Amino acid sequence: MTRQTRNFKMLSTVLVFIMLGVLLVGCGDDDDGRPSKLVFSQVPAEDATGMAQAYTTTIDILIDHVEGLEEIEFVLATEYAGMVEGIIAGRIDAAQYGPFAYVISTQKGANLEVAGTAIRKKGASPGYRSYLVTGIDSGISSLEDLAGKNVCFVDPGSTSGYLFPSEGLLSVGLDPSEGSNDINSIFAGGHDSSILSVASGDCDAGFAADVFLKSQPDDAGPGRLQDTGDIDGILDRVDGSDVNPESAELAIIWKTEYIAGAPFALNLDTIPADMIEEITAVLTEKANVTYALANGYCEGTEDDHNCHIGAGGTGDWGYIDVGGDSYYDGIRRVCEVTGANECEG
Repeated sequence: MTRQTRNFKMLSTVLVFIMLGVLLVGCGDDDDGRPSKLVFSQVPAEDATGMAQAYTTTIDILIDHVEGLEEIEFVLATEYAGMVEGIIAGRIDAAQYGPFAYVISTQKGANLEVAGTAIRKKGASPGYRSYLVTGIDSGISSLEDLAGKNVCFVDPGSTSGYLFPSEGLLSVGLDPSEGSNDINSIFAGGHDSSILSVASGDCDAGFAADVFLKSQPDDAGPGRLQDTGDIDGILDRVDGSDVNPESAELAIIWKTEYIAGAPFALNLDTIPADMIEEITAVLTEKANVTYALANGYCEGTEDDHNCHIGAGGTGDWGYIDVGGDSYYDGIRRVCEVTGANECEG
């Protein structure tokens, strides 16, 4: 049996959508008290099938190298709140978080260990940015111009799709909260949906993570929506590095500071300490493109391969150690600045 075939046997092919109150089957334990099966969750940023496939290489590596681990079931959440509740209730053992959702979880009482943070290229910094996009002829050229406009966000629990944009809007005197008289806030539900709502005219402008509009970490090539054919090009009026400008209908007009990258977190209440230590070591030492290629988990080169390491699918290089929970103190600072209700535990 090939590794790719085994990927889909080990990774549950049924995508279970978490809603508050929905119960999942508990994990079986081996004779040493270690669970032989872990439930792993991710909040959707794109299509459900793509999310399930995005972790197949990492899943194989963990199963091969973590003692007693036989299966990892992928469970797709429909919203941030559902995943947070699932962790706290002990129905989810591990999760790929957005940074904001991770902080919310810890403030609501989730007992988590940051096992590693995904990076897009070997040696890159574990961070990303939020972009504000609008139509090229919208007349909107700054945050201040959003006053009175329909503005798309991703989700109230999204770091790049709401929290950091909120800090920017507050800095120019605009209230981003629902029901605000300053702007009409619309939650699109996904980064791709936020951008496509601008393209369709449903929103005058929208916020989304950088990778959907420009390739990362170099910020130069086509992003995910160009790769999928959903948009043709993008003008970058902040840094000037356009992509397919001759066919661009959208423009980036504002960018945030760099945001702490997405953590892979483990539930300390459902996974024993020695197993958490082992998972962390495997994740940060072996769950990367370099190791996967050298050991037959996937094929290709560092720049062109079919490895599926993380939330970016073939776009993430791997996971690195960022020193644990303190790396996310910058998110907590922005919570203090914005006073966002979603930040409260």
